This record gives sequence, structure tokens and C-alpha cells, in this order.
Amino acid sequence: MSTITDELCEEEKHEEIEKSGSMLFPLFLALFVVLTAMFIGEMLFGKNSLEVYLALQKDKSLLEKKIYRLKSENAALQKKYFELKNVMPAEENE
Repeated sequence: MSTITDELCEEEKHEEIEKSGSMLFPLFLALFVVLTAMFIGEMLFGKNSLEVYLALQKDKSLLEKKIYRLKSENAALQKKYFELKNVMPAEENE
């Protein structure tokens, strides 16, 4: 009779372990879902997000265009400066 009670006790322990294991899976699943949602939210709306990256890329493009325009303007002004510089000594010699 003690073997029957021992077997029943073992079955009850086994069922308790299965119940606790079945309770852990939804908990881990919920934790995984929450952490994944937080990660995706951070990637889309955080300070290192896609939105910030696209804004910086747009700024880079605008600054590159401005650099090109300023270099062209600088070259034109330097040309004008050197033309004026070459004209001035010629006028002084006459």
C-alpha cells in the first residue's frame, strides 16, 4: 500500500511540475512580445531611429548642395579678384 501512495505522490509532483512549466511558457512568451515591441518602438521612434536617420540623410544632401554652390561662388569670386588684381598694376604703370 505504501507503494501505491508513493506512486500517487510522484504523480502529483509530476503534475505540479507540468502545471508550473505550463504557466512559465505564457509568461516567457508575453515577456518576449513586450521586449520585441519595445525594441521595434525604439528603432522607429527613439533617438537612434529610422526617422532620425532619414532626417540626417536629408540634411547631408542639403549641405552637399550648399557646399557645391559655395565652391562655385568662391571660384567665380576668385576669378574676379585675380582679374582685378591683374588690371590694377597695369593702370599704375601708365
